[in-house]
Amino acid sequence: MSEVLQGPGAGPMVLVVDDDPLQREEITHCLTNLGIRTHEEGNGHAALKAVASMHPAVVIMDIKMPGMDGIDAVKALQDANGYIPKIILITGYPESLYRANRIGLPIHSVIEKPVPLRHLSQFVLSALEQEEEETTINFSESGAVQGETS
Repeated sequence: MSEVLQGPGAGPMVLVVDDDPLQREEITHCLTNLGIRTHEEGNGHAALKAVASMHPAVVIMDIKMPGMDGIDAVKALQDANGYIPKIILITGYPESLYRANRIGLPIHSVIEKPVPLRHLSQFVLSALEQEEEETTINFSESGAVQGETS
């Protein structure tokens, strides 16, 4: 759909997935104001393709969407045994909130709509920080030395 790049194009990307274009735009605008690169998609199927090709650090995904909902998209990511970014699910439906908290999938956070953007941005920054720490740990455990080539 659309990708917004801030700065020189380096740094982590956040994928925003929601069937409501106004919700996507609002979240994207908030994140780009923080200097975070974003990409938008409107459904779960498109999100799976975007995750496979772009490897975003964080995915913010609505639970209730036509076609493939957010929970089914997270299950598909897990079943693919590939790259799984930090997942933040959002929903305006209490039953979806309950379901998301009980499914045992690799989800960073579940947030109820309407989402206060300053709170959402804190969840995103926390997820990005955790992603950065895990990447640093994985790099260190690999035994590789920065600047050294084989």
